[in-house]
Amino acid sequence: MLQGKQKRAQETRQRILVAATNLFNEGNFNAVSTESIAEQANVSKGTLFAHFGDKLGLFAEIGLKELKTCVDRCQEAAKSSPLNGRDLLNQSLMEILEYFENQPEFLRIFIDVAGWEKGTRAENFVNVAISIDTLFQSIVERGQQDKSIRPIDPKLGAVSVRAFMIHVAIGRVCGEYKDTQEQHAEVQKLLSLVL
Repeated sequence: MLQGKQKRAQETRQRILVAATNLFNEGNFNAVSTESIAEQANVSKGTLFAHFGDKLGLFAEIGLKELKTCVDRCQEAAKSSPLNGRDLLNQSLMEILEYFENQPEFLRIFIDVAGWEKGTRAENFVNVAISIDTLFQSIVERGQQDKSIRPIDPKLGAVSVRAFMIHVAIGRVCGEYKDTQEQHAEVQKLLSLVL
């Protein structure tokens, strides 16, 4: 009996995630109401809140999952890429920055989630941050092997790259860089300071 309830709860949660993802992809975060999500998922607002707490929690879960997928895609591409470490790092950074540019509301939430200490969102954020650092660290190590990246502690290099990524993503969303080319140039300048 309990397994049946758990299965139904998981199916309901999945319906909510699919409905919310579709609606968030059609409009921005503020334009999507919890009522419209619940209606499209064929659940009550109370059920939506029981599963995700609030619209922010739902959006954060979707964004973290999508960002993790983006990072995993970069990690897979890196395995077979003929690029040197520096070029591969640039390519991966730009792909992640493109995600933030396409989801500016999620960037704000991503930064907010970084300060959470407890709960599923905090745990999911930590897992995504670790996957980003792991990606960058493996690419820094590769760049050191092919001499396209100067010697530095790979872990420190990865953390620096993630910090630059967040800095530049905020700058792009806030209009500091007028286009992707300016954003890319800023990333190059910052990376040259450390790597």
